[in-house]
Amino acid sequence: MTLNKSNVLSEPTLSQDMFKPAALNGKGSEAISRPVVGYWRDAFSRLMRNKIAVTSIIVIGVVGVSGVVGPWLFPATEGGNYENLQNPDSRNQSPSFGEKVMITDDFQEMTEDLVDPNFNTAALPIAAGALPAVSNLRLEGTASVNGITIAWDPLPGAAGYKVFRALTPAEADLNILANDVDKRGFEVTTIADPAKHSFTDAAGLDPSEKYAYSVFPYAISVDGGADELGPVGVAVRAELQKTVPLSKALSIDPDAKVGQIIQSRPHLFGTDGLGRDIFARMVFGTRIDFFLALLVPTLAMLFGLIYGALSGLVGGRTDTLMMRVIEIIDSLPDLLLFVLLQVALGKGVLSLVIALSAFSWTNYARILRGEVLRLREIEFVHASRLLGASMPKLIFRHIAPNLLGVIIVLWSGHIPRIITAEAFLSLIGLGVESPMATWGTVLQEAGERFQIAPLQFFLPASVMALTLLAFFLLGDALRDAFDPKLRGRE
Repeated sequence: MTLNKSNVLSEPTLSQDMFKPAALNGKGSEAISRPVVGYWRDAFSRLMRNKIAVTSIIVIGVVGVSGVVGPWLFPATEGGNYENLQNPDSRNQSPSFGEKVMITDDFQEMTEDLVDPNFNTAALPIAAGALPAVSNLRLEGTASVNGITIAWDPLPGAAGYKVFRALTPAEADLNILANDVDKRGFEVTTIADPAKHSFTDAAGLDPSEKYAYSVFPYAISVDGGADELGPVGVAVRAELQKTVPLSKALSIDPDAKVGQIIQSRPHLFGTDGLGRDIFARMVFGTRIDFFLALLVPTLAMLFGLIYGALSGLVGGRTDTLMMRVIEIIDSLPDLLLFVLLQVALGKGVLSLVIALSAFSWTNYARILRGEVLRLREIEFVHASRLLGASMPKLIFRHIAPNLLGVIIVLWSGHIPRIITAEAFLSLIGLGVESPMATWGTVLQEAGERFQIAPLQFFLPASVMALTLLAFFLLGDALRDAFDPKLRGRE
């Protein structure tokens, strides 16, 4: 369009030079200008263009490879696997790349009780209200999970001593703690010999906690009632030194010696209540979880394919009866069926496979039956029937290959549900036999100490949640990749 002198739009002038005839090339016009892209290649190409799908594949691959290769990277142990190695010296440890620990003998000798041979046994008993506090309360030796020894100067006139133990924060005032009935903790021992002036506590010590011990002298009640404590107690704080037995230290440092301070092994997710490495247990548990996640959907898919294909191909009353069976099974709650079967079969990997596979095939059968009803009206299926093809040949030669897209989408979406079901059964105590590690058993054990050590639960749960999210996103991406209707909408 152009403007003339009167500012009026005019049409452009067409000339013969603007049109050139195309050269005739018979062979070239019939040649394929682009490579042929089949259904599967197109689906794979579309899947690889999906960044979320690629990221999900990477996450799943890293987790899966860690389960296969990871156990070989942990140090070898005698008498069991590394993930089951218990170490009371490092119970409930926070996530770390290693801590300073002191090497001790494998067999610790119990500290002998301190008894004053020159104690004045003839001293007159002192009434409870007039008893002074014990003096020079102190720690003896190194406080560790092997034992905490406290000592004090003996008090003539006392009938004995009572020792209390409490968990304490570092900023707690020891005088207030000792003389507050609600804060001094529980009584761990009563020493009836006033000449004995030490006590060694070795019961249930946790290296992640800080302890305070209070000592009270007591007098025997005149009326024969309970012993009466003195009015004033004294407390001392004990923070445990993290230790490692010499036999285990030698696997870290061949030149290790008793009393030496070395760097312990890293515990990326910390340790549980038995001193076991949580990260190692998650890595070992990946094997079982991925084994279940791959095997159970495959078994369910095969049975559902055969059942649904038979129902769709046979039709009639047989189809109606087979569908009513599926509706009855689907009307029952899945988790209840899992629990009942697991209780009946007992704990173990095999019983988990049976319990999770027994009723999870119905969704495959229902969806694949609908696809078979569509495919059976196509010409090549009619032709195969007329040529005398058997039912198995129709299913596996003609029907199944045309259902692969639907099957893969169903199969990938079933995997995260199996991992979740295993975790649920383990959380209620119906998983694998202890001490075998799975993601569910790790979460179940960490859940028992959730309020005390929440990281023991959150770190493994985060790995499981990330893996499940990757499986769900990959399933959605596979559905989009295999759906021809979505072509060109990326």
